[in-house]
Amino acid sequence: MSDFKAIGKAFIDFYYNKFDTGPRDGVAALYEPVNGMMNFNNADFAKGAQEIAEKLRSLTFQTIGHTVSTMDIQPTYDNCILIVVTGALKADNDPPMQFTETFLLRCINNAWLVINNVFRLILHG
Repeated sequence: MSDFKAIGKAFIDFYYNKFDTGPRDGVAALYEPVNGMMNFNNADFAKGAQEIAEKLRSLTFQTIGHTVSTMDIQPTYDNCILIVVTGALKADNDPPMQFTETFLLRCINNAWLVINNVFRLILHG
């Protein structure tokens, strides 16, 4: 899997562009439909594309922007791709907040889908 870095970078660029430009619940199509999981800032996790779409629709901000600072991408032994992202998140008129997000992608029917996703704001104090 020599192109794992290119696949990972393209996925992250696409994911955050889709998340930021909306509709935000559209990124749910990037998750494995039945077993894909998302954990958002230590809340209960959502499982499956439908629950993930509902979770994304429940977020209260109107505008959002992600700025990626770092991106680490590794292949896994079972042909998945692990991606760890750090960056800044700007929602509505709030000051920017630091975040970290981890994705585990698996190729299913020639499409790279999220099987696990953990998002966490980095809050100080």
